[in-house]
Amino acid sequence: MKGPSLRTRLFLQILNKAKHGTIHLSLPDGKKETFGEGLPQIRIDVLDWSAIDLLFDKGDIGLAMATIENTLVVDDMVALVEWACKNDQDLSQALHGTWYGTLFAKFRHLLNFNSRSGAKKNIMAHYDLGNDFYRLWLDPSMTYSSAIFETPEQTLFDAQIAKYDRIIDTLNLKSGDHLLEIGCGWGGFYSRAVERTGCKVTAIMNSPEQARHNQKQIDAKGLGANVRLVQQDYRDITGQFDKIASIEMIEAVGEKYWGTFFNKVSSSLKPKGAAVVQGITIREDLFSSYRKKTDFIQQYVFPGGMLLTNNAFENNGKKNGMQLANMHEFGLSYAETLKIWRQNFQKAYPQVLELGFDDKFTRLWNLYLAYCEGAFRAGRINVGQFLLEK
Repeated sequence: MKGPSLRTRLFLQILNKAKHGTIHLSLPDGKKETFGEGLPQIRIDVLDWSAIDLLFDKGDIGLAMATIENTLVVDDMVALVEWACKNDQDLSQALHGTWYGTLFAKFRHLLNFNSRSGAKKNIMAHYDLGNDFYRLWLDPSMTYSSAIFETPEQTLFDAQIAKYDRIIDTLNLKSGDHLLEIGCGWGGFYSRAVERTGCKVTAIMNSPEQARHNQKQIDAKGLGANVRLVQQDYRDITGQFDKIASIEMIEAVGEKYWGTFFNKVSSSLKPKGAAVVQGITIREDLFSSYRKKTDFIQQYVFPGGMLLTNNAFENNGKKNGMQLANMHEFGLSYAETLKIWRQNFQKAYPQVLELGFDDKFTRLWNLYLAYCEGAFRAGRINVGQFLLEK
């Protein structure tokens, strides 16, 4: 058997710097190593030395590659991500990869910028995996964004409705309003908005799969008199509206187009209008290094994606004639949402495979859901509803 490379030996030395939690490694040569102390206790089986080389060279992208190829098996990926966040400063060399190892990934991310054609390609790469795929593990409302858990006893469906109701209440949505929803997903929000208020809705999306689902839903629920469905890029929106809602679409816009997005929101609002934008954010102190790199999520799951900071929300709003009037953050609710999604996804493995996906795909998605949950629990990222008033 091939022995450990110099990079592997360096990586293992760097792990000794961890101050929070314990890593128990089982190595390909049968040896066992322990790094750090205290909780959490995380067990990692390294099935091939190449897995550690990938971690050293490519950081979290290497973690994804080794996990997908099944050369690295982690007993608690959520805990590992939390551990990595807590030890970030001490282990930065080991966690973020070498400049040469991540250079190609960064270049590939830059190619995924969200022009009109690029945005549609990037959206289809994620959302057009098939309605049947998402139906296996989302709640009955087919909501693919964070819920708001108000009590531990709430079901995911009830917590999603609570999220929708908070947006409706924050906007003070009424029957005479014309609401624009930018990025309507599978229609959970506009359905709830019409059900509660009787308002008119123009709902846009850029995914053909979602468009087909939404049209069937509108016909089945008899919402045709209230809901106008448009498959288009947000940059092509015309007209003005009383209220606007956009739920976790901003992450897909890309930093280059933030100004374009906020300008479109502002120009689409009537005077005295209001918009609620729900978005995932990253801590201010992490943004500078985050924007210079590309990570596992951008490479494998959301091509072209980029998180904003709270200041970016406020500043982009101001530049485009809108004031940030209210902000409500609920990151731990997202962690709980992701936990339930991951549990549902794991239960649905056989059905996922029946849809034509393979074991590598299931390992990727399990990692994605766990990775995000860990980042929310560690406070590295958050999610908020931002009320912008014109």
